[in-house]
Amino acid sequence: MLVAESDIGFRYWAFISYSHQDKAWGRWLQRALETYRVPRRLVGQPAACGVIPARLAPVFRDRDELATATDLGDTVGEALRQSWCLIVICSRAAAESRWVNEEVRRFQQLGRTARIHCLLVDGLPDAIAPSLPPVLRQRLDEGAGEPIAADARRSGDGKAHARLKLVAGILGVSFDKLVQREQQRGYRRMAAIAAAAVLALAVLSAFTLATVRARRDAESQRAHAESLVEFMLGDLRNKLQPEGRLATLDAVGKAALAYYQAQDPASLGADALARRARALHMIGDVYDQRGELDAALAVFKQAAATTAELLARDGDNPQRVFDHAQSTFWVGLIAFQRGEADVAETAFRNYQSLAQRLVGFDPDNADWAAEAEYAHSNLGSLWLDQGRADAAADAFEQALQIAQALARRAPGDVARQSELAQSRAWLADARVLQGRFDDAVAQRQAQLVIYENMLATDQNSRDAQAGSLVAERELGAIARLRGDDALALSQLRRAMALGNDLMAVDADNTETLQLVAATGADLGEALADTGDGVAARAAVERSRALAARLVARDATVMDWQSQLVRSQVLQATLAAESGDVIAAQRVVQGVEERLDGLRQNHRLSRRARLALARAQLLSAELDDRFGHADVARDRRLRLLDALRGEQAQGPREDALLATVLLQLGRGDEARAIRVHLEAIGYRAPDFVAAMAGGASGRSARGRDAAPTTTQ
Repeated sequence: MLVAESDIGFRYWAFISYSHQDKAWGRWLQRALETYRVPRRLVGQPAACGVIPARLAPVFRDRDELATATDLGDTVGEALRQSWCLIVICSRAAAESRWVNEEVRRFQQLGRTARIHCLLVDGLPDAIAPSLPPVLRQRLDEGAGEPIAADARRSGDGKAHARLKLVAGILGVSFDKLVQREQQRGYRRMAAIAAAAVLALAVLSAFTLATVRARRDAESQRAHAESLVEFMLGDLRNKLQPEGRLATLDAVGKAALAYYQAQDPASLGADALARRARALHMIGDVYDQRGELDAALAVFKQAAATTAELLARDGDNPQRVFDHAQSTFWVGLIAFQRGEADVAETAFRNYQSLAQRLVGFDPDNADWAAEAEYAHSNLGSLWLDQGRADAAADAFEQALQIAQALARRAPGDVARQSELAQSRAWLADARVLQGRFDDAVAQRQAQLVIYENMLATDQNSRDAQAGSLVAERELGAIARLRGDDALALSQLRRAMALGNDLMAVDADNTETLQLVAATGADLGEALADTGDGVAARAAVERSRALAARLVARDATVMDWQSQLVRSQVLQATLAAESGDVIAAQRVVQGVEERLDGLRQNHRLSRRARLALARAQLLSAELDDRFGHADVARDRRLRLLDALRGEQAQGPREDALLATVLLQLGRGDEARAIRVHLEAIGYRAPDFVAAMAGGASGRSARGRDAAPTTTQ
């Protein structure tokens, strides 16, 4: 129980005040304090705060806590009142922030000046004043002395000691005593590690002795185990994977991995190493589908090392080239999913070289030709994601030519038909980006015919079900781009029904989650076009929730992040249309912060850049609603530069560009783009509304606005 001068319990141990530019420091400090374990001998001792706790949680970091607040002033005031102390992250940015200064001032008004602590993160080595907010700098000028400060810079205390200084200040204990306790804890930890190492050595020695004794039985055991692995890799996987039974496959894969990890690779012959690589490919594939990309990448790297060794031993063996190509592909795929375009392109080009070597061995071998088809598709999908529509279309056309030839050679081969359908899907996506909607529709309709034939033979084919979902959804999206609301709704509802069927079979499959999330967002847009706001919000919320589940599994997957921010921007648009502009602004700010964080480590995918542009356009409209015309204009000018700075554009980006130009009063430029878009049949409802009324859609016009929305 915490006790203060007013006998009121405090909810927070600390309130962290910081500038938006120092948000990384804010996140670090919150984690550093909330995860710190107070030395056991200090816990329960009396202190100014009552008694010393085991942990300093929770800590209030206003940008997190305020995400759900409707009244910023009341929330800040209540959080300050409920905080034992205030920690100010001091920097040049914080010194210029009126919000940081106001939070310090309000905490002082509570009579708690003595419980204000500072964390210095930048500035001159011997000068704290320039990094202080004005209200603290004033106290310093008046001779009140410097506030209690910790210096997290390398030239100062460093992060570890800075954290201890702040903990000592919060608890009201001696810093030296805390350091002493930390050193004692460190000594105990090292002793425990040393003891564990000795024990591990003893266990390893015993295991080695047992291994030597059992060597005479190894050959017979290996023969039996490898026959079991071959069954798991072959018949059992073929039966389970089409039905989406990932949990069972996961158990199978782990059993195979455990078997191979118990062996010394150096003792394995070529055939055993090849089986090991195939096992690793299967396990990595399952991890990938379950969204466990770190585990998948680790397994694929093991496989790549194995297949590289095999290829080095026997470079003229086509099977060794094929096996290493698979490892190379999987490593590239993980990089592609994480937005690491350079790494992905290097891996995909290596894969293409290996595929060409295979075709050189035997030009009539259908399997080797299929590898060349996949290589073109891999590079095309990467270029499509970057917005390089023409390069992507060329690659997909080459892949389609190979797929058509292979399908003609084996009309009864379901796998060849499925590959042909996928090649048409990729080319359709490129055609949309090129503005060739008729060709895109033709490719999607041909794709649907293939899947209908597959389902007639096997109604439980997951590949055909998922492929049909994508084809129906994309046809619905194209119909919406062309202004055909009725057709768009019909096809998107069929797609959602297929998605619900897939979810009923395996709700843990990340591919299914992503498909249904994307379909929900498209359906929400189409419903909003027809004025059904309630159904639109429900569809978009489901899309957001599914995308959030994916991001929670692995936040490095760019497609999942893009889907999440797209759903959030749609939610903000719908909120603004209903009159809740505060909620809309809060969501948009969260989107911009999320994408800013991603951009620090990755090049944003085309979808992510499009989502960010939509968020920024909506932010400008909200600025107008709040009367901040100058801020709105500056935001639009920055967005204009960003849209024009991209290497390539598509119809959606062109429509956004025209909208921004129109809102900036540059009507002639906007009309020139409109003429081009109308010539290719682009009639998306939000674009039509923007060109007619000078706004980008529903978000700018309030709760009685006509039902159009951001595409």
